[in-house]
Amino acid sequence: MLSKQLIAKRIGASGCYFLSIVYLCEKRTGKQIDVIALYDKALSSGWIESDCYMAKPADMIAYLLGIDAKRVDVRHETLNYKPKSNEMEITRYENRATGTTYAHFVCTKDGAVIYDPYGASSTVTNGKPVSKRIITIK
Repeated sequence: MLSKQLIAKRIGASGCYFLSIVYLCEKRTGKQIDVIALYDKALSSGWIESDCYMAKPADMIAYLLGIDAKRVDVRHETLNYKPKSNEMEITRYENRATGTTYAHFVCTKDGAVIYDPYGASSTVTNGKPVSKRIITIK
């Protein structure tokens, strides 16, 4: 098992999608989530890879909401998709700088950023939105 500091470092480096999901689930349930413990659980359950790549976001969301995974759908959509009232939206931003493309996920509502895991990300400030992840609870 990794130390809390190393887990925090991994989450801080590339856990923006992971943290965006946590934010939306906290908002929905009103309960605070221990992200260090969740990272361990998500890694051992195969929902996330060690670098925070989300392998099975729907399964992690179902766990956090205490519902059956069959009730959760996570899909990619274009920027012009308008989420329905029962859907949550996470937007992927990209910033191309000096031959490198930086990507960052944030929670949005109607295209406006409502939560940035990094605070004020330069990828959001200097980049552009490229796609959405839509979470539907059935």
